[in-house]
Amino acid sequence: MFAEDVTYAADKLKELVGYKIVDTVMTPDNDSYGFVVQKGKAKKVCWVDCDPEGNGPGWLQIEEKEDVQKDDAPRW
Repeated sequence: MFAEDVTYAADKLKELVGYKIVDTVMTPDNDSYGFVVQKGKAKKVCWVDCDPEGNGPGWLQIEEKEDVQKDDAPRW
């Protein structure tokens, strides 16, 4: 992933601030998955894709952390 893709994705995630994950979703053919977020009555479906075109499912990394800082992301 290029730096501009990471920046775009991080900015896109800001849309979810204040939302709560309320459910998981999967396509009928089990080809892709995601989760439903809700804030008040507003809901959004967030798909975990391997690329911006949605060419397949991706990987969601989840970590437990007591004090999360913006610069805590792993650097590979």
